Order: sequence, then structure tokens, then C-alpha cells
Amino acid sequence: MRIELFSSAGNELIAVLGTSVILAMIIFAAGLLVGSLLRSGPGRLVAGIMLKAARPFRLGDIISGGGVTGTVSSISWFNTVLVMPDNATLLVPNVNLMEGTIVNHTAKGTRRIDIMFGIEHGGDIDAAMDIIEEVLSKDPRVLDIPPPRVAVTEYCTCGVVLVAQPWVSAGDCWQVRSETTASIHKLFDAEGVHMHCPREDARKCRHDG
Repeated sequence: MRIELFSSAGNELIAVLGTSVILAMIIFAAGLLVGSLLRSGPGRLVAGIMLKAARPFRLGDIISGGGVTGTVSSISWFNTVLVMPDNATLLVPNVNLMEGTIVNHTAKGTRRIDIMFGIEHGGDIDAAMDIIEEVLSKDPRVLDIPPPRVAVTEYCTCGVVLVAQPWVSAGDCWQVRSETTASIHKLFDAEGVHMHCPREDARKCRHDG
């Protein structure tokens, strides 16, 4: 009698809410349970198991997660060791990685770099684009496929914003970004191409208009 009563009540609940709503409630409850478990003592081990099962990164990968960025040096059941750009070693709990977003900067082998340059109104846009293309074409680390792209990305009150988008090997990303930016700035100065603001302010200027 009691079993029939529960069965009848369950059928009525499904009829009122629908199977999709019931399923969503179950998934939500399961998510709360997993989140609570991850923050507990045994949850640290669970986080390690989930991390090893998902394998979002490997030894030697450069990742961002848990609020830090570094090269993966070792992975244990409880922690992941990252080597920072200044060669400092950081022990990151796996639970911190699993609770947030993990960005693997080297998983695909190649990366596209986006470098913004602001050119003042009235400046020679064609000359600026030619300079950028020249610098990219002379750098052997810039890949031919996909080909590098140089384009006008936006107009703003400060001027025109150009974007250089070369593809490079993941390990060359940071060095190419730095050296390419420096080389283009030097040629801009030599050729009289005036920037409307320092490069680090380009993103802010893009939203002025």
C-alpha cells in the first residue's frame, strides 16, 4: 500500500513538472554534491582522480588555472606543481584547478598571437600595415600556414586600431609577441608612423567611441 502511494505520488510529480525539469533537478543536486565533496578532505583525492581521468594537461604544458600560470612540472593525486616564468615553483591543489577554468596554452602545438596597434587619425594606415607585414614575413618563427593576418579591427576616438595575428609554435608565443611588438614600434618611429597612445592603452582606447 505504501509503495503504491509513493509510486502514485511520483507519477503525479512527473506529470506536473515534466521529465526534463525532474532531470534538471537531479543534475543540479548531483552538482551540489560533487562541489561539496571536492571541498572536503576526501574531496582532494577525488579532485586528483577527476584531473587524471580528464587529462586537461600533461607534463611540460603551460597552463592557467587556480589564479596562476606556469609550466606543469609534476602531477600527483593531491597537487600539481607549476614552474612560474621567473623559475619559482608553485604547489597548486588539484581541487583549486578542478573548481575553476583551466586554460592549456600549449595543448594544440600552435597558437595565434593578437597584437594591437593604435594609429592616430590621419596616419598612413597602409604604411603601418606594410611595416607589420614586413616584420612578420622576416621572422622564421611565424608560420606560413595559417598565414599571418593584418587588418583594421576598429575605429575609435583616438584613431584606428590595427591587429597583427601571426601563428607560431606554442613554445615561441611569448618571445615572438615581445620581439615583434618591439620591432614594429622601432620601424613605426623610423618611418614616421605615429601611434595615438601607448600599446598597453590600445584596448582602453578601442572602447572610447
